[in-house]
Amino acid sequence: MFYERKTRDQNFLKVVWFPIGVIVTFFVVASTAGFGPAFYVIGGVMFLASVMPFITFQRTRNAGFLAIAMLAVFIGLVCVSTPPAIKDKSEVGLVPLFLAGMYVLLLVVAYLGFNRKLKWRGQEIFELAAMPVEDTGNGFTARPRPTGQVPISTNEMIRFVDFITTNLIAFAFREDNRIVFILTLPGKDLPYLLGIKKDYLEDTWVAIDFDGNISVNITQEDYLIFKQDLDFDQLCQSLGNVFIEFLEFSKNGQESRIIDRMNALRLNPFL
Repeated sequence: MFYERKTRDQNFLKVVWFPIGVIVTFFVVASTAGFGPAFYVIGGVMFLASVMPFITFQRTRNAGFLAIAMLAVFIGLVCVSTPPAIKDKSEVGLVPLFLAGMYVLLLVVAYLGFNRKLKWRGQEIFELAAMPVEDTGNGFTARPRPTGQVPISTNEMIRFVDFITTNLIAFAFREDNRIVFILTLPGKDLPYLLGIKKDYLEDTWVAIDFDGNISVNITQEDYLIFKQDLDFDQLCQSLGNVFIEFLEFSKNGQESRIIDRMNALRLNPFL
């Protein structure tokens, strides 16, 4: 199915900065202190790097990030075990086991990555919201908008929140009378994952209260990811409609159709 993209591509540096930084660090240390210290430094870096995906796993229950954390740990183990093995082959020890674990986890992470299991899907939500909006003009105005109502029970809401969070569609803030779903683009999730950011006032969100009333807020920064100045009222209404559709799928036990809707856009799986 062909459709015209309405959002701008994200910066690819958000994906490659870490591996590039690790490679540069390795060769800088190797050129100044030797390959042994370089392996130890990168091992330490990878152990530290394993913390963030583990936190993400704890916050979202997305098992793919547990695989990323374990991959970082195994790379670290390989790195710190390699210098003794280079000096003395009899000191190989568990290096083959660490290498095997690293390669298996690398294949698992690559599979999950290419199948869009490890990316925050905010841009795909924005793309779905923009698809039916053809009018331009009537640009950004900073105020939340009511966009509709859908009947929902407490159990249905809990199930929907779990699905949305685990599949990296949005963060969920629980309030006394509603759930607020925060849409985030890759690279902007860190403050929420670390618990630094406690509110959502400066972010794009969709709120659903326990009476089923839906309201939407789109920030100016997120509005600028669209290639055209789409009619703002229509865009907000469409975003609310996307969540109504997703909620109906969830209520009917058809969550796989939500994933299919996003995957059908065929956006870059890593951005």
